[in-house]
Amino acid sequence: MNYKGVIFDLDGTILDSLKVWEKVDKKFFTQRDLPIPFDYEKKINGMTFIEAATYTKETCNIEDEVEDIIREWKEIAYYEYKNSVKLKSGVYEYLVFLKENGIKMGIATACDRELYEICLKSNKIYDFFDIIVDSSNVERGKEFPDIYELCAKKLGVLPKDCIVFEDILKAIKGAKKAGMTVYAVYDKHCLDNLDDMIEESDDYITDFREMLV
Repeated sequence: MNYKGVIFDLDGTILDSLKVWEKVDKKFFTQRDLPIPFDYEKKINGMTFIEAATYTKETCNIEDEVEDIIREWKEIAYYEYKNSVKLKSGVYEYLVFLKENGIKMGIATACDRELYEICLKSNKIYDFFDIIVDSSNVERGKEFPDIYELCAKKLGVLPKDCIVFEDILKAIKGAKKAGMTVYAVYDKHCLDNLDDMIEESDDYITDFREMLV
């Protein structure tokens, strides 16, 4: 293998969790008797919680403070992450393969620690990862290379020796800016920019078992 480290996104990449955020959005806006803005999910994908809450507050003229919006989102999502969110196809097998071959593994995610820890533990994969970096550790979102560079640094692996798995276009671009090999991952919730994702990435998979061939 010509790589020494693998960095995974979480939502929509190794966790089948994007439907959770559809539920969060629906409940959040319904409680305020507001329609979900056009292209809303696409706009906030890859943003930090603070960026997404600020965008939501400003775009929708919501009176709630940013901190209160984030707290409400987390309260709605926590139950789902603990009890309902499962791994995407082939993820567990690929993690075992990487562990057996001594490949370092990290996560770079915009998800909140409280949510991803309970979900990774409930799916029995938390201990596979050498490091987890989330958006609270960097100032900019995933369209920038910061989170990937930090994750590689904490893994002790050069960016050129890392593979990144991502499911949204701007995150793919951010990882490419870090000088890493990037695989686009299929998710049924992220098909609008699929052709561009494939063009911007180094390869494309629909199932992690493809990485075992």
